[in-house]
Amino acid sequence: MSAGATTGRRPLIGVPGMWSGKVQGMRFAGTAVAVEVLRSIDRAGGEPVVLFPGSSESAAEQVARLDGVVIPGGADIDPRRYGNEPDEHYWPADYEGQDEFEAEILRACLETGTPTLAICRGLQLLNVVHGGTLVGHLEPGTVEHRGAEHPVTCDPGTLLGLVLGTAAVMTSSYHHQAVDRVGDGLRVSATATDGVIEGLEVPGAPLLAVQWHPEDLAASSSTDHALFTWVVETSRTRRSDFSATDQTNILEAIKL
Repeated sequence: MSAGATTGRRPLIGVPGMWSGKVQGMRFAGTAVAVEVLRSIDRAGGEPVVLFPGSSESAAEQVARLDGVVIPGGADIDPRRYGNEPDEHYWPADYEGQDEFEAEILRACLETGTPTLAICRGLQLLNVVHGGTLVGHLEPGTVEHRGAEHPVTCDPGTLLGLVLGTAAVMTSSYHHQAVDRVGDGLRVSATATDGVIEGLEVPGAPLLAVQWHPEDLAASSSTDHALFTWVVETSRTRRSDFSATDQTNILEAIKL
């Protein structure tokens, strides 16, 4: 698909599936995507398309047919990808090729300017792809990050700040890892009150990466819904380059 407007049809939003050794109701392995991620894309006006991790196509070929991509949460990234070793807290993906599959999807999106929303594991993978590292396991602290809601503040002047504003927003969080050293070329766009990095972006690129799970509250939270609206509307008006005018029109469509 050549870059261009998608007016007249729902933008196709690719979502990498996670190859799972067992899925309820299936005799063998399956490919899973959180239903709330798919619902959130649908609610925002996009058509979700599940991407198969074992496809014989390259990531670039898969991305070429899409208007946008959402990289969802999931299992831990192999710590050997950023110079560490697995420990007792490591929760690996069932499919050993999962990390590389999603990393290639991310690289293809960045190379082609494909609008992308990266969620939780997606943010962490973005950081690792850019040479950054992760905290392998967050110890209990002043903010609970696993299975809890907590406020996040977006930095002014960032794309995330433009989309969500700079007032604190409540987020649904479920992660035990976090960004440690920020990858080359990435900008921190949001933090929690304990300093944990909650947002990353690539300056000038149509990409938002958040550490929380916006799909959890998107049906009732205007800010979480806005993230899915952003990726769908940016995909709808996709061009070969991402201009300030495009972003102004998209922010008007979101209308928080």
